[in-house]
Amino acid sequence: MPTPSPSPPTRAQAATIVMEASNDPGWGMFVWLAMTAGAGPGELCVLRWDDVDFTTGVLVVRSRGDQGRIVLDAETITLLRSYLAHCAAQAAILGIERHPGAYVFSPSPDGRTAPGPAPVMERYARMCAGLGWTTHLDQLPHYSAAELITAGVDVCAFNWRLKRGLSRIQRRPKA
Repeated sequence: MPTPSPSPPTRAQAATIVMEASNDPGWGMFVWLAMTAGAGPGELCVLRWDDVDFTTGVLVVRSRGDQGRIVLDAETITLLRSYLAHCAAQAAILGIERHPGAYVFSPSPDGRTAPGPAPVMERYARMCAGLGWTTHLDQLPHYSAAELITAGVDVCAFNWRLKRGLSRIQRRPKA
């Protein structure tokens, strides 16, 4: 078997990947931030809502004890606000109180647990393979929101999906 040779997606592929990921609000937001903020999977997995300053548009990322600040564009702040509202709505549906230091991409509705980087990277690779491409999350270049929008990402549609998207919690069959 030949060794796979993954490469970063083109702009058009990146736009397709973002829109495919946006079918799941949390996953779509994760992929959007990975592309627009240039943060790595490990940094995004440990991101907490306290690390997002909606007023200044600054995101604090942590990597191996170091801390960095990333200035986010207005579109990304809008998407993060919609995603935060989505998370709060999911917790309310379940009658669960959100943890004060909730992780942004927590797999649990209360936000207490952080996702692991390995499953997130595997999910990204599977999604891209389903689209016919071999690319990996940790090899993403830093795309700007402007590049993604130019390539065809409709931020309004993405935001609509975030606000109305069904999460895994809602998709579970009623017992």
